Amino acid sequence: MIDLDKVVSRAIAEFSGTNDANDLEHIKARYLGKSGVLSEARKDLAKLAPDERRDVGARFNQAKDKIEAALAAAARHWPPPSSIRGSRKRRWM
Repeated sequence: MIDLDKVVSRAIAEFSGTNDANDLEHIKARYLGKSGVLSEARKDLAKLAPDERRDVGARFNQAKDKIEAALAAAARHWPPPSSIRGSRKRRWM
């Protein structure tokens, strides 16, 4: 089982350490995406006893909430990546 506190700390550090909206999206995918750290680790929950699964599942949800809050806080500083790409297009008349 992975150390969820370390995962949350790393994610928060990466979110706060980026200065690019595209990097922010890549970091988000690394932690919250389909094959992200949390999704892959969640697969191990099925191997646990029901009582333990309930406790660990609750900790997973808390970790995910903390990561999503850190992402939201970091995203406030940057426009969405699609609007950045759109602003770089040249308009020819």
